[in-house]
Parts: sequence; structure tokens; C-alpha cells
Amino acid sequence: MVQGLPARPVELFRAVLPELTERGAGALLMTTGFTAAQPMPQLSGPGPVMAAARNYVYSLNAELAGTGVYAGTLSIAALIIGSEQAEAADKAQEDVRAAGMEVPVVHPDELAEHYWDMYTRRDRVEQVHPAAAAV
Repeated sequence: MVQGLPARPVELFRAVLPELTERGAGALLMTTGFTAAQPMPQLSGPGPVMAAARNYVYSLNAELAGTGVYAGTLSIAALIIGSEQAEAADKAQEDVRAAGMEVPVVHPDELAEHYWDMYTRRDRVEQVHPAAAAV
């Protein structure tokens, strides 16, 4: 959370959007888990909430066309190295592998590269990482 700003994406975007549109430049980038795009069992709590935020970014991106302001989302279909979730999932990961499944793990630097690419190219509303998850 940015100091003094709300934690929910819609509220945060609304707080900074007037300044960005006045300047005619900037970007609003959001992160969701892949369950925002692809519902998954055992994740019915966060998935629909992220899906609503994802929908908002898609709409906002279209509304901002031609203003110089970009809105996009990175949907992550993996555990992030060094995150609390990745550490908590370490034990569960052993059980998942034993069942013949694999949960991808990504380095935060990979995600930073995607954010930079989205910011500079502005050619898509959403990037899924790893891309194989989107197939």
C-alpha cells in the first residue's frame, strides 16, 4: 500500500487518475493471481474479487485510450520466490509434486521485466506469467 492511499485497486486508481489524466501521461499497473482469469478449486474467495478488479482494469484501459495514460494487469500463475505464499507453500509443494503436478515458481525480476514491457509497449491490457498458463 502506498502511504496515505487506499489499499483497494479501484480506490487507489481513482485517487491518482485525475493527476495522471491532467498530465496526459502515466500508467496504472495491477497484479492479480491467475484465478482472476481462470477459476480454480480451493480459491473461490480471492478469485472473484480479483476477477472484478481485472474487469475494472480492462474497462479502464479502454476508457483511457488516447489520453496518454495506460492501465494494465499482470496475472501471475506461479509462486513468487521470496514471497510469504511461496514459503508457506513449500511443504504443500512436496505433496503436489508427489501427486504428479507442478506449480511454477518465478523470480520477482521476471515480473519486473513484464511490468516494464507492459509500461513501455502499452500494447495489451493483460500479461499472464508464465505464458503457458494462459493456454
